[in-house]
Amino acid sequence: MKIKVAIADDHKLFIDGIKSILSTEIDVDIVMEAGNGLELIKAIETGPLPTIIVTDIRMPVMDGIAATKELTKKYPDIPILALTMYDQGADVVEMLEAGAKGYVTKEADKQELLLALKRLVAGEKYFSKTIPEDFFKWASCAPEENEIILTRREKEILALIAKGRTTLQIAHELKLSKFTIDTHRKNIHKKLKIKSNTGLVNYALKNLNLNY
Repeated sequence: MKIKVAIADDHKLFIDGIKSILSTEIDVDIVMEAGNGLELIKAIETGPLPTIIVTDIRMPVMDGIAATKELTKKYPDIPILALTMYDQGADVVEMLEAGAKGYVTKEADKQELLLALKRLVAGEKYFSKTIPEDFFKWASCAPEENEIILTRREKEILALIAKGRTTLQIAHELKLSKFTIDTHRKNIHKKLKIKSNTGLVNYALKNLNLNY
């Protein structure tokens, strides 16, 4: 059975490079391309479902983290692989929390990429060799009961909300789409179980180190 890949990256040359690399593999086809997370979601909603989704993290309009959250909810059986140049802890954590099953850096060679695709399709997980094992021991630790875990991006947005920024202002400041900011806001409300913006501000003042 062929592995049908949907890929999202804001650099067309990179997508073309991946297509060239995988063109010799008879059991892998890139069936869907997108330049950002929103395009990816729309393509999957309207086209034949892929076997696996491969996405970059930082893209315009909608980033890979927000897209992964949406796609994981709608298509929980389709594994998502992060393919990015970023291997920092915060980026890895956010993608894992969003629902990604694998994380590979763009330093990976063809064999590692193929291995990651096949592992995820088989229901396993795969993480790039460049990510320290010690980090995963830390990242896999279960949070203490009742502990609220906000991602780096969620804390960043919450801090801006506390400073009185509107959704549009936050989107402009962080160079993200309004849709992405709205998605993060909903997740913050849900995690904190706080319905009002006033409640968010009060939480931020008590729990974040804000510099005015």
